[in-house]
Amino acid sequence: MEGCKRILRMKTKSTCSTTSLLSSGLVALALWLPAIAFGQGRLTPPGPTFSYPSERALNTSLQPIPSMKTLMHIDAGQHIPSRDASNANLNGSLGYYNLTAPGRYYLTENLDKNIVISSDNVTLDLGGFEVRYVGTITGPVAISATGAVITYHRTKVINGRVRGNWSQGVVLADDSVVVGVDVSEVSGYGIKVGRNGQIAGSRVRGPWSQSSPGAPGTHSGIYGSDATVISQCSASGIGGIGIQVNQSGRVVDCTVLSVAGCGIVTNHHSSVGGCAVRMCGSTGFDLGMGSALHNSAASECGDSCVHVRNGCTLANVTARDSQDHGFVSEAWTVMDPQYNKNATTFVNCVAQGNDGDGFHVSHSCLFTDCTADDNGAMGVIAQGKGFHVSDHCRLTNCVASNNQLSGFFGNNGNTIDQCSASGNSRYGIEVASDQNNVIRNTLRGNTLAPIQPAPGTNGIAALQTPNTVGVTSFANLGL
Repeated sequence: MEGCKRILRMKTKSTCSTTSLLSSGLVALALWLPAIAFGQGRLTPPGPTFSYPSERALNTSLQPIPSMKTLMHIDAGQHIPSRDASNANLNGSLGYYNLTAPGRYYLTENLDKNIVISSDNVTLDLGGFEVRYVGTITGPVAISATGAVITYHRTKVINGRVRGNWSQGVVLADDSVVVGVDVSEVSGYGIKVGRNGQIAGSRVRGPWSQSSPGAPGTHSGIYGSDATVISQCSASGIGGIGIQVNQSGRVVDCTVLSVAGCGIVTNHHSSVGGCAVRMCGSTGFDLGMGSALHNSAASECGDSCVHVRNGCTLANVTARDSQDHGFVSEAWTVMDPQYNKNATTFVNCVAQGNDGDGFHVSHSCLFTDCTADDNGAMGVIAQGKGFHVSDHCRLTNCVASNNQLSGFFGNNGNTIDQCSASGNSRYGIEVASDQNNVIRNTLRGNTLAPIQPAPGTNGIAALQTPNTVGVTSFANLGL
């Protein structure tokens, strides 16, 4: 009997617990359901006085507004070509497309008519499509914001291609941007922008070829006016200059291949870095006063690989296999005689295998850790020195080897210190007078003599061998 009582008490307790839980659940559900109902917000559609007019559901007559959105609502901008027969500017009925208002325009198919930009603040998205010329004679400018009288600024052209015998490809004015545009077969300027522009990630390939070269033209594959930045671009097959910027411009991480004129050209106070130029009809790099060239290479040029004016700085630059000098630095005297200064600095530069001199500079230049090897063409008497400097230059820790003439040559007032000259076909070091400072150099295996004139006079330190008794700290070492 006592056991039955315990079982009864246990069942009673369990039943009470279940009842308690069920009661709690019903209370929670009762509290939750109103919350769901209130969370839906108002069920009455917002009328014409709704605080956000663009989101109202009823018009002024209290009729439902259609909910479908057009492409213009989803992706603001105007598409080209337009299907609107009344929109002559954008439907192509003019024979071209005329962008007359600021804003965004985008292509929805390939075009065979040119685009004229007649407004400031226009963005043209080519959308991966192509503006293609199909005529038999040279066409107009494919995309232009520079009219005969008025030019339009702050234009942006992106993401597409221009192809065919247009007279020019993309021509924009000041403060403009070109990104991700591929131009090919255009006979004139491929991409050209005004001051303060940017050209990035683009490619220009012209119709010029070395098999039928002709005279180089005055145009460039890619051109930017003052303070323009050109980055990660390439130019090839250009019948003129590959890439060019005016004053205070910058060219970064670009390549030029097989052009009729110069590879990369800048005006004064510009910077070129991380670029490569090969197979130019003229100079590889041609820089104006006060410019900088670094981490770059030029080869197989019809003229000098690198030609700079006074006040430039070059670091980590190679010049190979040109038909003239590897490097040329000269004073700029066209504008005013006061610019008759040079003062170019070379650091870690290499000239190798050029038909002329490795380095050919005028006065007041500085060389540190530079190398000139195997320069000069067989049978050419006038040139083929490793380093040819004029007056008041300084060369430190430089190497001249296997050149067709002397390793180092200088006129007056130069310092050649701690350099090495070996295997040169004339002298290791040749200076025009004893008014030079030639000290602590190592000279080996040069054909005519280690040094000319004879060492031991004025600034030319004595020539000694390792076995010479009483070697001085300033002596040149002949091996």
